[in-house]
Amino acid sequence: MRVRFLLLLLLVAAQSCFAVEAEPALVRLIETDDSLCLAHGGKMVSLQLTESAMAMQEEPVEVWVDRWFMQVQTADHTKHLLTAETPEKELGCSQSIAGPQHWTLSTIKRLPLAGAPYRKE
Repeated sequence: MRVRFLLLLLLVAAQSCFAVEAEPALVRLIETDDSLCLAHGGKMVSLQLTESAMAMQEEPVEVWVDRWFMQVQTADHTKHLLTAETPEKELGCSQSIAGPQHWTLSTIKRLPLAGAPYRKE
């Protein structure tokens, strides 16, 4: 009985691990040229939906991002909502006047449509 329970628990845990690995494929961080950022020797860093996320046009994607300034994580933990209508969100310049900064993806998840029934994946 305990062995079956442990096997079931391992199976459920393995499925959730695979689901977490698949989510980062929805969003990527990109760098583009921007005149203000180039003046400081950096590039504009943005969040962008991938092609696979754009294929699911009606489902918005919620992204939580952490900002790092001069290799130290800041208190900035921001939420961004990306949709097919707004597939990109600018975060800031990779190089500020005071020093370098970068962003890391913390949490990425698809949200159900408003009014649509919740479906568990």
